[in-house]
Amino acid sequence: MPGATAPARAAAPAVTAVPNAAASVLQAVVIGGTYILTSSALTCFNKYLMQGRFCHVVHLTAIHTAVTFILSLCFYMVAPQFYPSMAGAKEQFRLTLRWIAPLGLLFAVSFFSLNQAYQHSSAAFLQLCKQGNVALLFFMSCACGRQVFSWSKVSVLSIVLSGCSACVSGEMHFALVGVVLQVTAQLAECSKNLLAEIVLSGAGLKMDALSFVLFQAPFCLLFLLLGAWHSWTPAVLEDFKAQWHLLLANASLAFVLNVLIAVALKRLSALSFVMMGVLKDAAAVSLAWAAFGDPVSLSQQTGFLVTVVGIGMWGRLKMQEAQEPEKLPLARGKVRGVRWP
Repeated sequence: MPGATAPARAAAPAVTAVPNAAASVLQAVVIGGTYILTSSALTCFNKYLMQGRFCHVVHLTAIHTAVTFILSLCFYMVAPQFYPSMAGAKEQFRLTLRWIAPLGLLFAVSFFSLNQAYQHSSAAFLQLCKQGNVALLFFMSCACGRQVFSWSKVSVLSIVLSGCSACVSGEMHFALVGVVLQVTAQLAECSKNLLAEIVLSGAGLKMDALSFVLFQAPFCLLFLLLGAWHSWTPAVLEDFKAQWHLLLANASLAFVLNVLIAVALKRLSALSFVMMGVLKDAAAVSLAWAAFGDPVSLSQQTGFLVTVVGIGMWGRLKMQEAQEPEKLPLARGKVRGVRWP
């Protein structure tokens, strides 16, 4: 009977909502887990190089970016099918540059401000300030329409912030100059992540991760080369000749991480990416305790547990939100405060 089929059709979306939510959770776990493992491995590799082998932060980052650009370009020449949005980006080259070029500037501001901040304030204090990225990016995302504001989200983010703040240990020494530099770095970093999310999922571009990395790398490299030239010493070349094989492996791992970051920003969100970083920092404290016996206070252990619980609560909120996509401004093609070039 015609009337009997109507309820079945109406119920179909509710049936498919659960599998879609489960798939979203699985995707977030896979991307987040891979990112945390890769980022942690690169951090350990960098520390190994910095222990008297290649103690040149700006030059190491420039090598990372240069190798990322070269590998991206070579991979595109060999397998262009993995760059599905490249043709559209070429056709809209001016529009692409209009969105991508600021990423290089924001990267430079964040990178150099953070490095200068370490000269004025303790690492523990700066790490504590860094946790504010979660709240900062949330309100920036709400202003741009990338997130829907709710007090339940604010409550969950407060739990995450309190947990990761408890994981920070060390002497809290700071100076006003260091605070200003750190805040500048955080604003630039959050703006960069948010802009990258828009480029990857909107702005008329919807670039794939590999195309995004290929376009972004040269703009970041331009500013890094200026910094590398300014801080150049003969020791840089000597250390490079002695450690080039390790630097190549290190930079190749950085390429993988850059692609994973782009995938996370595209498939998840800038805020989810920052929260993955928070979880990575908290996990690093626990791993250092388990593997190397580093002292971990009770407050740090409690903070790590609270952070994990808070991120789990955030994931549940996002699952509920995913089942009601019509509430998201971008689902209807509207973004507050953003005018497409």
